[in-house]
Amino acid sequence: MDKLLSKILNFTFAAFLVLGGVFLFCALVSLPFWLMWNWLIPDIFGLPEITWLQAFGLWTFIVVLRSTSGSYLQFPPFNGGKSNLEEKVKKISDTNSLSHYNMSWNSWIDQIKKKYEA
Repeated sequence: MDKLLSKILNFTFAAFLVLGGVFLFCALVSLPFWLMWNWLIPDIFGLPEITWLQAFGLWTFIVVLRSTSGSYLQFPPFNGGKSNLEEKVKKISDTNSLSHYNMSWNSWIDQIKKKYEA
């Protein structure tokens, strides 16, 4: 029984240590975001300054959105170091969605004129 209690306490301590480390890392990373926001955004866009806690929440929100967007620009690449960018570009070009890049300028303009003529 004493061994089981010791294992549970060790696991709990390790979990709190890991979560605390993640929180500390996020807090330190959001500090430059907070400083840059308060330096640039109010003067450029007229938005209010934000607190560090708001910057932490906004930065976390951005990270969550980026991680769920399916972007191939994620860092670090968690695919064993192999880039599948070439495969994605090939898939896009195979669907012929980028065919206008292979046209000359004049033929592209003519195609747009035909598409939007009334």
